[in-house]
Amino acid sequence: MELKDLEKGSLTLIEGRDHRAISSMAVEVVSVEEKKALIMDGSQTINPYFIVRECKNKGLDEKKILKSIMISRAFTAYQYEDLIRKAEERLDDEEIIFLGAVALTPIFEDEEMSEEEGRWLRSRSIKKVKSLVKEKELYGAIVDPEIEMLESIDKKDERTFFEQKSRMKKYMNTLDASSFG
Repeated sequence: MELKDLEKGSLTLIEGRDHRAISSMAVEVVSVEEKKALIMDGSQTINPYFIVRECKNKGLDEKKILKSIMISRAFTAYQYEDLIRKAEERLDDEEIIFLGAVALTPIFEDEEMSEEEGRWLRSRSIKKVKSLVKEKELYGAIVDPEIEMLESIDKKDERTFFEQKSRMKKYMNTLDASSFG
C-alpha cells in the first residue's frame, strides 16, 4: 500500500475482521506525512509486533513509527461511540493525519442491546467517522466484516466507497500472501 492509493478527506472501506490493513496503512501514512495516526479497535486484534514487522520490511525506524500510532480499544458499542467522541477532541489538539476504525459491526451486534439500537448506533458511528475524515482532511479507513452493510449506510458518496474498495481488495490479497509467509 502506498500513500498515492489513499485520498485525503475520503474514507476507505475494507472487508475484514482484523487490524492488518489499518495497521499497514497507518505505518505508510505516518512514515510519509510525519504526523500521527489514531486507530480505534473494536476487534482487540491490533498487534504492535505486526507494526514493527511492517516497519522493518519497509526499512523504517519502528520506534519512531510506534510512537506516532495511537491505539484506542473498545469492548462495547457505547465505548466505541465514546472513542469516536474522544478522537474528535484529539484531532483538534494533536497532529493526526490518519483515522482508522477496526471491526465496527461485531461490537454493535451485542446481545445486550436490541438489533435496532445496534444498527442505529453503528450507522451514527460510521457517519461520524466519515465526517471527521472529510472535515479534518484526514486519511481514513474502516475495516469491517460487513462491508456491504457499511456501503449502504451512505449512498450519497458511492464514488469514495466503490473506487477504493477494489484497490483495497487487491491490497488485502497481497497482504494475506506476504504477512504470514
